[in-house]
Amino acid sequence: MSLRFPDHDRDDLALGRGVHAFGHSGAGRLDRVERREDALVQFCVDRRGVWLQSRAADGAVHVNGRPVRQMAMLRPGDSIHVEAVELVLLGPAPEPMPQGVPIVRESDRRAVLRGIGGPSHGRCFSLDHAREVGHDVECDIRLDGPGIADRHSRLEPHQDGLVLRDLGGGTVVVNGHPVGEGLLQPGDQLVFGGQHRFVIEAPMSPGAAVEPVPVDDTDSTDAAATKPSPVASSMRRIPWLLLAALLIAGALTLLLMFGTR
Repeated sequence: MSLRFPDHDRDDLALGRGVHAFGHSGAGRLDRVERREDALVQFCVDRRGVWLQSRAADGAVHVNGRPVRQMAMLRPGDSIHVEAVELVLLGPAPEPMPQGVPIVRESDRRAVLRGIGGPSHGRCFSLDHAREVGHDVECDIRLDGPGIADRHSRLEPHQDGLVLRDLGGGTVVVNGHPVGEGLLQPGDQLVFGGQHRFVIEAPMSPGAAVEPVPVDDTDSTDAAATKPSPVASSMRRIPWLLLAALLIAGALTLLLMFGTR
């Protein structure tokens, strides 16, 4: 993924794994800084994704219009405002729209379009069949506001994902890229009219690869062989308990026999 700056005199900045600090440069604009003490925000990229850490004053950092006080996990296509300067986290651009008649898989029937920002925040629409997006009252997903045509776009389930078709409404911003049509995937973020923000969600398909969780370098077989079992540990503690009980009983006997004399 990469960051896109509001001005056009800088190329998109690729974000590799690690921590990337941004603050005020010598020219007074937002740019990368060497010292973390000078950072307003930090982007941490690891195997889980991209994390934003705010080091600025409260209210100075927003993600998709919502304030961030400490940390937030980012999605491709998120809009980050740092002291009124907008950065866009660019994700993968959609693939070209496939040819032929869409074929729906069983897994596609569980995909949903969930609103995560703007007036559509909290709304959810199933994508088990084709749905039209627009301002018209007959649209399946009705959106209001400037930049929304009566019949804006169409979303169609496909065997390889979800097809986005242009119905005359112009571009839709997908993962930060303005596109008219294309093949979408779960996790893609869509913005209609600059304010209606959605994300495509679907369960992981069967057989999909899962990134392994790091484990300790110690061989599990050797560790199991050397680690004592709870039963064996309990058996070893029994003689000590018997000895302690005998000593206490002997002390009480002596006390009773000689203590009253």
